[in-house]
Amino acid sequence: MSDSTYVLHKKLLTSDRDRFFNGIIDFVFISVFIFVFSFFVVIIGNVFQWNTYGAWVEIMISLGVIGTYLSFAIIYYLIFESLFSRTIGKIITGSIVVNENGIKPNFEMVCLRTVCRLIPFDVFSFLGKSGRFWHDYLSKTYVVEKNDLEKDMEIFYNLDAIGNLKK
Repeated sequence: MSDSTYVLHKKLLTSDRDRFFNGIIDFVFISVFIFVFSFFVVIIGNVFQWNTYGAWVEIMISLGVIGTYLSFAIIYYLIFESLFSRTIGKIITGSIVVNENGIKPNFEMVCLRTVCRLIPFDVFSFLGKSGRFWHDYLSKTYVVEKNDLEKDMEIFYNLDAIGNLKK
């Protein structure tokens, strides 16, 4: 067995264009999620004759538009990135979140990544030299093209296996 560990190449990072579309698609799905959840709260309240509508309106007013969106965004990113290592936007654009070894990040990394999204101006942080957002950098995660990563890892491990045959 080899001691070689795969390390991600910067060439695999998802393009700025795809990151932009990831954000737009995720924004749309989070907004739809808020609408659908609100719809079900009202329907369930009506079915059981509970005053869920009034309570839900109070919660949304107290959170405000931004607070409501951020609350749902946190849930959305935590669920999707911890379970699938991808959000709906990343699935559509063919991207995936991984650690430096090209594997699914652990829950701690996903939590840190999600919390770091709340940093003001995080959305502009990719403009630096690294091309990575602060929520990527601080959580030590990378958003890469899934197909390119799989090919690169296959080549790495096949070459590593060939090298071990000679030993």
